[in-house]
Amino acid sequence: MIDITSLSYTVITLFIVVIVSFAATKFKLVTEGFTKGFSTFIICVAQPFMIVDSLSHVEFSLENLKKGFTVTGLGFISLAICAAVGFLATKPFRDENDRKIGTFALVFANTGFMGIPVLKALFGEIGAFYGAFFMITFQVVLWTYGMILLGRGRNDIKVKPLNLLFNYGTVPCLIGIILYVLPFELPAPVSSAVSMLGSLCAPGSMIIVGSILASIPLRELFLDVKAYLICAVRLLVLPSIVCVICVLCRLPSETVYLFTTLTALPCATNSAMYAQTYDISPGLAAKAASLTTLLSVATVPLMLNAAKLLLSLR
Repeated sequence: MIDITSLSYTVITLFIVVIVSFAATKFKLVTEGFTKGFSTFIICVAQPFMIVDSLSHVEFSLENLKKGFTVTGLGFISLAICAAVGFLATKPFRDENDRKIGTFALVFANTGFMGIPVLKALFGEIGAFYGAFFMITFQVVLWTYGMILLGRGRNDIKVKPLNLLFNYGTVPCLIGIILYVLPFELPAPVSSAVSMLGSLCAPGSMIIVGSILASIPLRELFLDVKAYLICAVRLLVLPSIVCVICVLCRLPSETVYLFTTLTALPCATNSAMYAQTYDISPGLAAKAASLTTLLSVATVPLMLNAAKLLLSLR
């Protein structure tokens, strides 16, 4: 049984971190250079350790392994739905770069940084375990469809086969699965260090969001119609569609809650970082990442309660 109360507690806690980071940036305690460097650290160091840690706290069983790979498989379907809806939702955007980054933000949610802690709050350790398996799907789609999408009309952004196999998501997933299957436990100090580094992901990503938020004039942030459209689709439309499809397909309640949560998460912080790196509507990406994170405090519990209601009617 899911614990929506714990979910609300976790989301509000993350929201407070965003506000603290916002204030720290406004008071010049956090600089743009720090934010960029810290973003790289979170993606390249903290996230891999978090994935390995997520796979190390669940007792081994073939059933758990089977469910994990089922999540990986179903993840491709859920991201395909997000891609189709994202393509249609951003069609009215006149600017090509706005369409590209808008679609990217709708396909890729903050699954790694925020998703795994939220799933852990909902389901316990098994939730983080499933989240790690979903990260396999996320990274494969990111380095294929995501790069194709951002590289449309560009010669400097290309799909690299090696990135598909070896990246900061798939490699730690492989290491974590091997450690999960083998009858081997990491020495206590190593295990503690892995957990400690992995635990930096959630607060770290919120620090980045708060810093991005502080760099945008509030009037500009709250008056962008395109950003609000992305918010509505990302936080309400996509989880509603995925939830209804899961319920109609008679998937287990646990799976319904899992994929409703994964699609109800705010836009990936990566979307703002990629937008800035490749100069693809960085302003819109930053607004979408910031606004969806702020609004998710209310919408994620709302979507989970809606899923609970639908399941009760099944």
